[in-house]
Amino acid sequence: MSRRWRCAVVGTNTAGQTHVRVIPQLGNAQLVAVCDTTPPKAHAALEKAGVSGIAVYDDLQRMLASEQIDVLHVATPSGNHEEHCTAAIERGINVICEKPLEIQLDKIDRITAAAETTGVRLATVYQNRWNEANRAIKLAVDEGRFGTIAWAGCFTPWYRPDKYYDEGGWRGTWKLDGGGAIMNQSVHNIDLLQWIAGPVKTVSAYGGSRIHPRIETEDTCSVALEFESGALGTILGTTALFPGMPARLEIGGENGTAIQENGLKLLRFRDERPADKDLLARLAPKPPAGPGVASSAAAMGNDLHARNIQAILSAWDEGRDAETNGPESRKAVAIVLAIYESTRRGGSPVNIK
Repeated sequence: MSRRWRCAVVGTNTAGQTHVRVIPQLGNAQLVAVCDTTPPKAHAALEKAGVSGIAVYDDLQRMLASEQIDVLHVATPSGNHEEHCTAAIERGINVICEKPLEIQLDKIDRITAAAETTGVRLATVYQNRWNEANRAIKLAVDEGRFGTIAWAGCFTPWYRPDKYYDEGGWRGTWKLDGGGAIMNQSVHNIDLLQWIAGPVKTVSAYGGSRIHPRIETEDTCSVALEFESGALGTILGTTALFPGMPARLEIGGENGTAIQENGLKLLRFRDERPADKDLLARLAPKPPAGPGVASSAAAMGNDLHARNIQAILSAWDEGRDAETNGPESRKAVAIVLAIYESTRRGGSPVNIK
């Protein structure tokens, strides 16, 4: 029988609130404590989630020293992740960290090395990998159904008002957000792209802030890329396209093409199978019931987070690393940082490190 993991959350902004809601819903997890430098925010997150009797702290080290914790869920600003992950790892506590694991590769490498040295588990939340349409496309790639892949791309054509950046304080800053529309919003799709289509070799990018003059980072970035396989591709990341449209992933080659956009929009192969039609019918795109993450970060649902976190804990129960472990979490950030280097070089090609 699997263990019951005692979990704590640090950070109760948008992502942290999702963890506070999800953990009590999991059969093998228990929420025991929450930490935020502004305790009223933590209390509000617990109340909103309908959870009571949970200890609230304003200091992470005090929480880690006072509570019996198996897993720390890190949902603080991205540029603080190394500090908070390391605080748990040094105490022998496993870590589930919101994306990105960190905003610099040397920091990711230090976190990963610390986890390996102490023997604790480490994983990042990339919940879109647990979207059934994305997993269906991944399976088709693994089975070789596309043949030689010619092109793959991801598009995150979202919108965020100035209020989004003003209220967050850290959003759109290099120090704590590590970037803008590419690092914060598009990193999920970039992770999907490299996970499904394969490693990226080179990027060439242009970016800037088109409608958010007060932020330090980009709100729009357009990228051309080459995969190690020789396939070509495209990445678009923006928070400047009102009213915001669904994220999309496309991949195609000599024997087939697939598109995921709010569901499985296209799945067509030379070797047609009855199961393909079944998938298209079951996973067909559904019109959004209201504003989604394309226009509001707060509209993020719980289901994919729950699947991702459950998969992490189940892997650990079985004595193996999670699918989104430290080295795997590094890949999308390496692509993002190469994109930023290319924009600074005026679009010159940059190889992925």
